Amino acid sequence: MDSNITSIVVAIIAAISSIVGAYLACRRSNREQEIKDAQREQRQADRLDIIDEKIGTLSKKVDIHNGYAEKFGEISKNMAVMAKDIEFLKSK
Repeated sequence: MDSNITSIVVAIIAAISSIVGAYLACRRSNREQEIKDAQREQRQADRLDIIDEKIGTLSKKVDIHNGYAEKFGEISKNMAVMAKDIEFLKSK
């Protein structure tokens, strides 16, 4: 009988050890995966920050460019007025 009880106790201890070992391994794996996920998310956030910064820079450049377009529009109007003035002066 003692050998049966001993066998059962050994089997129970082995099963508990196996379960605890599997739990610890799974927990470690989950922690490592969480770290990898956090690093990936940080890289993505950094890339988005860079993209936002570039978009801001490009928006400023477009605004400056549009300002020049308005100036050229004003220049062409002024040139038309000057051309009429020149024609008027030539006619005198």
